[in-house]
Amino acid sequence: MRLTDDIVTVYQAYQQKGLILAACIIPALYVMSGFYSVGPEQRAIVTRLGKIVNDNVNPGMHYRLPWPLEEEKKFPAAMLRSMVIDFSEDTAKYRQPELTTGDGNLSDTSIEVQYAVGQPGLFYSTSKETETLLEKIARANTVNIIGATAFDPLLTTERNRFQNKLKYQLQAQADGLSLGLRITSVQIRRLDPPKSIKKAYDNVTVARTEKQKSIQIAKGERSTQLAHARSKANQITVSAQAKAGEVIEIAKGDDERFRTRLASYLNAPNLNDTRLYLANIEKLLGQSKITVVSTGKSNKDININTNGINTNGINTGGIKIGSNHTD
Repeated sequence: MRLTDDIVTVYQAYQQKGLILAACIIPALYVMSGFYSVGPEQRAIVTRLGKIVNDNVNPGMHYRLPWPLEEEKKFPAAMLRSMVIDFSEDTAKYRQPELTTGDGNLSDTSIEVQYAVGQPGLFYSTSKETETLLEKIARANTVNIIGATAFDPLLTTERNRFQNKLKYQLQAQADGLSLGLRITSVQIRRLDPPKSIKKAYDNVTVARTEKQKSIQIAKGERSTQLAHARSKANQITVSAQAKAGEVIEIAKGDDERFRTRLASYLNAPNLNDTRLYLANIEKLLGQSKITVVSTGKSNKDININTNGINTNGINTGGIKIGSNHTD
């Protein structure tokens, strides 16, 4: 009995000390549970009874009131998030999978929205489904923009404008709803004709390309022909100018000779008449042979040439006449 009493006495003594020790250690551990650390690439928000009291806790060691009074929530600081919206896969059964463009064509469309959490407090407090809300906003704006734009420009000149406009509208509406998001980019992943008509559309595109190619070839040929025609016209112009100069010079020479002859004629009209007459006779008759038939018994052959006149061997100055007698 003595041993049992001693054990009970010792136990009761240590039990009292243990309770006192526990009463000191447990509150200390509870108070120390408020310490927390934030990593180098992390940020944190602190809530007090569900209300955000600090929405941008930087990396390092920090303290908050123990749970459940306050609670921290950590998240990656610079993480870029991505959301892919494929209209052909996620469309409800009662909706067509293709979007209708401004000119009445159909487009198989998929876009990617990249964003980051710019204001953590707003992101975690505004809505429990912030990203779902962003997706619905992106869908609605995509339908509106594509519905107001023709299909072909969306593939070429309007592509970048579509992406920038959608990004601007998403950012404006996210700010208006206090979502705490920063839209970094919007990219078109797919914007094609529907699969059922893609082959026909590709044929039209190829035909349009061939048309443009033919037009360019024709324009090139036209330019070549115009250059050749201009060159030929220049050659004709230069040749005509040279010929005109030559004709003018000849005319000037003829004019000078005419004036000289005119002056000579005016000085001695009779002499010049005779000279001109003989010159013309010489020119007209040339080497002609003239037979003169007389009324006498004999015939005389008169040869008129350009060497002068000679009768019976006598030089008469212009005509040579030879006699042939026939017995």
